[in-house]
Amino acid sequence: MGTELEIKYAVDDLQKLDCLLCDPLVRERLTENYRNIPMETTYFDTPDGALQKRQWTLRLRTEGGESVITVKTPGEGYARGEWSCREAYLEDAVPKLVALGAPEELETLVRAETPGPICSAKFTRIAAVLQLEGARCELCGDIGRLFGGGKSLELCELELELLDGSEDAMLAYARRLAEKYGLREEKKSKFARANALAAK
Repeated sequence: MGTELEIKYAVDDLQKLDCLLCDPLVRERLTENYRNIPMETTYFDTPDGALQKRQWTLRLRTEGGESVITVKTPGEGYARGEWSCREAYLEDAVPKLVALGAPEELETLVRAETPGPICSAKFTRIAAVLQLEGARCELCGDIGRLFGGGKSLELCELELELLDGSEDAMLAYARRLAEKYGLREEKKSKFARANALAAK
């Protein structure tokens, strides 16, 4: 835990996503059956926007009924800092996240001004682990909606996250899928898109 490396692609519609998940390029590399995971995410920031100013993301996500709190920080290329723990309350989670390696300043900021919810997401994740040549990754199809400022936006995207092995191998495979299905790389995180709704 500490570094996340992933790439996302926007998918035009559910039919295309279904075709992609069933494509032989994917099926032949599956190490397990697909898992359907209901997810609800709430993103937090302090009243003065201290986390956004640092480009940090603090979220509470319920994954199949289990609560996980995560903080993410900027990284280079497709990598980001990421630390998670299984907690339902920020005050319990933040010291654990810092102990895992998250920035110590996080605890100071949260103590100074209690973070509140600013936007959210609700979606189903269709996920499975793939074994590639030189890498192992998790492939996820996310279907649902993003919410912010009383507005919502449809979510349909493909995500590949490196579990172990070569970054280049995973990215090459991801781009091969993207080229076959005419997918556009999604540069903005779910948080960035939901937060943009709240800011409008």
